[in-house]
Amino acid sequence: MGGLGLESGVNFLTGPGINNWDLSIQKSFSIKERAHLQFRIDAFNVLNHTQFSGINSGLTFASITNPTPTNLYLKADGSVNNINGFGTVNGARDPRILQTVIRIQF
Repeated sequence: MGGLGLESGVNFLTGPGINNWDLSIQKSFSIKERAHLQFRIDAFNVLNHTQFSGINSGLTFASITNPTPTNLYLKADGSVNNINGFGTVNGARDPRILQTVIRIQF
């Protein structure tokens, strides 16, 4: 594409993995001959693993002849340069979510 040879391949930067386990437990009870009661509990992300998203993967440089990165999180002395700089996380997926269901079938 460009004449500088700085192109990256497809998907060369991948974000953190997803470790998400969902669980559902249910119990059915007969009320009458033709009526049933179902009780169910659903848990999404049941192990409550933190799953980061929105990794800032954009790196900018001072100029084409000066390859000094300008949007790093920290300065050389260790102080914060840009709170949303390269490599920072700006989001997380949902924590554990529980829902209960009571269903009557007749």
